[in-house]
Amino acid sequence: MMGTGERQIWNRGTLFPCMGTFVFAIACLSLGSCSSSRNMPQLNGAQAAMLDSIPLLKGAKEIEGLAGKFKQHQCSFEEDNLLQTEVLKLRWWKSDTPPNSIALPWPEGTSKNLQTVQSVGGISLFIKKTGESQANPVLVFELTDSKGVSSSIPLLARHIPVYPIDTTWQEVRIPFSDFTRGKSQTDWSDISSLNLKMEHFGEILLRDFVIVPHSTRKKVERKARKRPLNPAPNGRFILFEENVEYAWGLGDFGENRRFTINKKRGRDKSLGLDLEWDLQPIPFNTGPDPVPHHIIGFSWNGWQAVLPPESLDKAFLVFKLRNIGVNQGPNAALPIQIGIQDQRGRTSTVALTQDLISGEYFGKWKECRVPFSAFRWSSESSPDGLSSIGSIFFQFSEKGQVYIDDLFVKF
Repeated sequence: MMGTGERQIWNRGTLFPCMGTFVFAIACLSLGSCSSSRNMPQLNGAQAAMLDSIPLLKGAKEIEGLAGKFKQHQCSFEEDNLLQTEVLKLRWWKSDTPPNSIALPWPEGTSKNLQTVQSVGGISLFIKKTGESQANPVLVFELTDSKGVSSSIPLLARHIPVYPIDTTWQEVRIPFSDFTRGKSQTDWSDISSLNLKMEHFGEILLRDFVIVPHSTRKKVERKARKRPLNPAPNGRFILFEENVEYAWGLGDFGENRRFTINKKRGRDKSLGLDLEWDLQPIPFNTGPDPVPHHIIGFSWNGWQAVLPPESLDKAFLVFKLRNIGVNQGPNAALPIQIGIQDQRGRTSTVALTQDLISGEYFGKWKECRVPFSAFRWSSESSPDGLSSIGSIFFQFSEKGQVYIDDLFVKF
């Protein structure tokens, strides 16, 4: 792999190390951009040192448990004959369990303080598919702190010149400011690794994975904004029913948050979402909440946003819920909100009040139907509302335990 001194970061005017005029020209044609006139952010000394092209694949071969064939994916190293460098090959497939991820720790093996570079830094990597016939891969990037809490973002159209990914090497740029999911709960002063979560199935090659100063590619982002969204499809689309293909936030984080897939209680031994959480403050505790991130999210469409349905009152989010540990009282709402996030990162939530899911028959399965009209949508009078449907999420407060099953959207 290329070392720190060989990889040219964004403000050094090239995309490749010097490997000959021919290869450089081919690279420029492939990427469609070799401009050296990008306006880079102003960095102080500490920020410049932090963002001096930290290579996340340097020494990757020595990372124990990275390469090999696993239950849901295969990871190997190959030689790129044109570039004369080693690349990382990932292949993964669908399974009945949550998707696998690989962790790329910092080269020194210690955590990094990224607080001071959240607004001026980002991730750069080069990516391509292995063949035209390969499926369009769905990738989620996570910055994970030492406690296991993550900020995440899926690969979006605005991150790459030609989207979806094709068989040509392209530079992906993801600014830290895009890692919005769980960002306020993640300790950015103690980031231990960058995780790459592989959703659904796919096969890709990766190289030159580095932390660098961020420069907005206005042309790429304008092109992404102009790309029309698909209309909301007609039918019933499953987000969770015994297993999940596109999810974030699942995991066992100890007694304060267990968001896992488990066998349901009672005679029905099929699988459901077993969600247990506790946000009650510890008495006399002046420190931060040990596990402040209590959100899980789902997509049925590979994180690709779609336009809102034409008839919002005829489209629904539907799921079954069994309350086994929330004593909300005879008229109180559950300490749970269900929300929608659009392609711009904006959200709208609805509380699970008893007109949506009755508090009667504690411990019994109840169906909840939330009309899409209950959320706040963008309009001339409310421009900050939702403009699309990107993912569905649950947000929990207070304390409790519930099972959720048969989660789907009906357009």
